[in-house]
Amino acid sequence: MRIEFFVPGDAKTSGSKRAFLNKSTGKLIVAPANSKQKDWQAALGYFADIAARNYGLITEPCILACVFYRLRPKNHFRTNGQVKPQFENAKPASKPDGLKLCRAVEDAMSKIVYADDSLVCDHRISKRYCENGQRPGVSITVETYDNQKLKGTDNGKEEKPERAGSTNLFGTGRADGST
Repeated sequence: MRIEFFVPGDAKTSGSKRAFLNKSTGKLIVAPANSKQKDWQAALGYFADIAARNYGLITEPCILACVFYRLRPKNHFRTNGQVKPQFENAKPASKPDGLKLCRAVEDAMSKIVYADDSLVCDHRISKRYCENGQRPGVSITVETYDNQKLKGTDNGKEEKPERAGSTNLFGTGRADGST
């Protein structure tokens, strides 16, 4: 099974928390650090529901690929609107980090696309700048291993190095460093 869809908007993170003391009760309260997280996750859930409507809930291990598209900073552009040559291949190597962005996607799709987010066994996370006329948002692909077509994934098979001639941190062929 393969489900693909795009969610427009400024992607928000999930996972960071802030804690504060309730002065009247004396109890510690833990809340999401991002106040706009719930709105973003609601949008993710809405578009995920539409995309997954004709499929059953995924109940087997799957792959999640997310490509987050961010608006370029104004200093990337010339006055005529063209991207400056030195920024043509730039990547958004700044906050928010991709893992926390993907965590919001993964959490929002639980019980909508897959039965639980623990079923996601492989992740592909990318951050890119929007190209001409492209809207910010996230392109999402969820795919089960029986239909695995995502480039760069290994279909659940781990490559194991050869024992003979392999090296480790100690520069020897054995994990304990002995020869």
